[in-house]
Amino acid sequence: MNVLPPAWRRRRVALLLATGLLLALALFLPDFTITRPVAQVIVVLDVSQSMNTPDCRLDRAPVALSRLACVKEALSDALRALPCGTRLAWGVFAGNQTYVLAAPVEICTHRGELLQTLANLDWRVTWDAGSRISGALVSAMRVVPNVPRETDLVPGLVFITDGHEAPPVSPGNRRRFEDYAGKVQGVIVGVGGDLLTPMPKYDMDGKYLGDWAPDDVPQMDMSGYRALSSVPGEKMAGGDDATPSGTEHLSSLKEDYLQLLAGDAKLDYRRLARSSDMLDTLQAAQLRQPLPIDTNLRWIPALAAILLLLTA
Repeated sequence: MNVLPPAWRRRRVALLLATGLLLALALFLPDFTITRPVAQVIVVLDVSQSMNTPDCRLDRAPVALSRLACVKEALSDALRALPCGTRLAWGVFAGNQTYVLAAPVEICTHRGELLQTLANLDWRVTWDAGSRISGALVSAMRVVPNVPRETDLVPGLVFITDGHEAPPVSPGNRRRFEDYAGKVQGVIVGVGGDLLTPMPKYDMDGKYLGDWAPDDVPQMDMSGYRALSSVPGEKMAGGDDATPSGTEHLSSLKEDYLQLLAGDAKLDYRRLARSSDMLDTLQAAQLRQPLPIDTNLRWIPALAAILLLLTA
């Protein structure tokens, strides 16, 4: 019969006692509030019918998805990967108005609700058949600072669109951002392919009715478009004469136009090409803010207890 020396017995008892104390600490240690930089973001989605165009291939996938399906897939993946403490809200735009669905909420507590709401967003939630990108962006920059929130910090904006204006607008007739530029930090995310592609037409039940034809949509910057601002008396960039394009029933990512708007609004521009691009965008430095986060540190004494048990 082997008997441990007294010194070894005392050491083992001390290790077991220490392990018990660490496990008790792991059970009863309260959360600590730690201020650290995390993203607080309002994600605004373009839900116009051009976003149904099937020309999006994330990670060069062999089968193209609709632009909106790509966006929702990338946002779902990002939502599952973002760190706890991140605060997120969804918004949509139609015509020249942006509507934010709720205040930003903590993603780990509300991940299920955020995913379910995202899954239900499609073109059928729109209240306007048009898609006036610059006006909707102005509207978003007006709305975001006034969204109810738990902190005094203004949320960042992620504005996702293909840039397809409907009715079309010449670049010189775009909205001016001088009253809003720099007041909201954010990113415009462009989605879609480079080639003009037919836009599918659906009824309210989601039944495919064919593609939009040239006669179905305006082919030029309409007279009176200046009166359709979301802000009464809002200034326009001004200048260009309207000329018919003849291709407004087809759609592609209007990247040059979105880069122009991003410059006007003092926002960054990124293109959604890989599934990881959305996660990178939502964690961009300009969207991070020092926020108080309830942090669980109970794993530290629990891990120390396990290590002590292994050496006992």
